[in-house]
Amino acid sequence: MARKISVITPFFQRQPGLLRKAIESTANQKGFGGSIEIIVVDDGSPIPAESELIGIHLPDTVKVKVIKQENAGCYPACNTALKYVGEDTDYVAFLDSDDEWFDAHLSNAVWALENGYDFYFSDFYQLNQTVSAFRRAGRIILDNHQRIHPSKPIYAFASSMFDQIIIGNVLGTSTIVYDRRKFGDLRYLEDFRHTGAEYILWLNMAARSNRVAFSSEPECRYGGGVNIFAEAAWGTDKYLTVRQDEMKYRKYVLAHMKLSSNQRAHLRKTIHEARVNFCLGLIHNLIHNRTIGKGILGRQIQDDPLTFATLLITPWIAGVQRLRQ
Repeated sequence: MARKISVITPFFQRQPGLLRKAIESTANQKGFGGSIEIIVVDDGSPIPAESELIGIHLPDTVKVKVIKQENAGCYPACNTALKYVGEDTDYVAFLDSDDEWFDAHLSNAVWALENGYDFYFSDFYQLNQTVSAFRRAGRIILDNHQRIHPSKPIYAFASSMFDQIIIGNVLGTSTIVYDRRKFGDLRYLEDFRHTGAEYILWLNMAARSNRVAFSSEPECRYGGGVNIFAEAAWGTDKYLTVRQDEMKYRKYVLAHMKLSSNQRAHLRKTIHEARVNFCLGLIHNLIHNRTIGKGILGRQIQDDPLTFATLLITPWIAGVQRLRQ
């Protein structure tokens, strides 16, 4: 039976040609006999999505739908795309507009999902890396998981995915494919600016089902378009606002999800680390840039009052870190 996949692609880019490459990588998938619908949400992009499609040649099984909206951010754009996923869609995949799939990604994902798994992901190459994410992080030991296909690099994830996301995440958005019937009602929280909402979405999936499969081989390469983490370098305001989202995400999980004592302890520890890094970055920016973005400090004090106390001891923390180095 032919299957239909809807591909969610939020689009906001300043460099032409990226979306075209992403779509072509979808059209070049091999071994998948179904249809593909790419839902591109043009989130007020400086480069219009339509301009990326001029002259592109796609097979009859691949359709592109472009939806335009005023700039609202990545998570609202993804939610807009998810609204357009129809009841005839079997599986939902994600592909950021500057990333490219390798040609076996969808065939491997569909094989796993057709064999009773609800959620699929793969290894991938992060921006400007020649060693894959799994190998760099060392968070997946293949001997701990069961290979489920003799000629494909597909494994059943044997650990708790819920715990894995909290303790040491291994998921990359552009590698994820899931069963719409299982998770089709889930959406991103939209009050995050840069990061956090994706982890909450994945945790909600993991809480529903631990039938997770993955590929040990890279099936995606991340590109160099608009990238919040590349732009959130030390000494920038975005460094501070990303730390804010990291704290906010973990506080949300503490408040709304059923957790073990170890998970709670880990979340509190990483909130403290993000708070300290925020304070270090704040002091650095004030000294070297002599300014910080409007509202950043006020929002932080309101959302995380402990920041004020941490600011008082941050010079001592910085001194200890220098001594350790």
